[in-house]
Amino acid sequence: MCRLAGYVGPPVPLSSLLLDPPRSLEVQAYSPLEMRSGTVNVDGTGIAWWDGDDPHPLRYRTVHPPWVDANLQALAPRLRAGVQLAAVRSATPGIPHGAAFVHPFVHSGLAGTHNGWIRGFRERLARPLLQRLPDHLFGAFDGMSDSLAIFLLAAAERDRNPAGGLAGAVRAAIAAVNEECARAGTAAMLNVALADASGIAVAKTGYDQVGASLYTLRDGARWPGASVVASEPLDSDDGWVPVPECHIAVLSEDGIDIAEV
Repeated sequence: MCRLAGYVGPPVPLSSLLLDPPRSLEVQAYSPLEMRSGTVNVDGTGIAWWDGDDPHPLRYRTVHPPWVDANLQALAPRLRAGVQLAAVRSATPGIPHGAAFVHPFVHSGLAGTHNGWIRGFRERLARPLLQRLPDHLFGAFDGMSDSLAIFLLAAAERDRNPAGGLAGAVRAAIAAVNEECARAGTAAMLNVALADASGIAVAKTGYDQVGASLYTLRDGARWPGASVVASEPLDSDDGWVPVPECHIAVLSEDGIDIAEV
């Protein structure tokens, strides 16, 4: 498992998710409170953000936990953005270690992360899931990762059906994994996040498995006028609300919408 956090609102430093809050992703890397699989998230740190009017995200990722990477510590307080998606990684057994496997993944104007796992991905689901990808996205599969496969499935749906929005792309990726899990008789934890310059969609769900913890916060004391999502609350604000099982949260500057997956 991993821990994720996302922000949509007035521009704030990247450290607002990674370093500053009392339960920042840096803290959740070594002291998570609600993980059901694994104990720490020290196999990598990544963040994607959108700068100005450019629809393509910038990204910083490292194989180190946040406190080890001196560049991240120096840059994060000085770089600002109104849409951010960040993660700290706990590598799933069987999925390799290295920068290519650190979330978020990016394609065109999208960034995405996955908090969870697909049981038996390499042996049972990699081939059928990858066969669903168009050639240009199959070519982007540069590491044997369940999370990257899910992201590329979402990116493929967004290419096919942009009118469906981020939520539609997340739903399609989850549906594809569910179909293949049913055929293979296996399970998956599928908290999937997809972001672009306009906002973020994050699902809490699984196949034959309860989704990982997920919370949202609107207009918090630390982030006025903003929408925030995180695997665990980043501070003690009373406004953090758990996302129900099999639901998706869509964050925008205007607020947070919750709907069934």
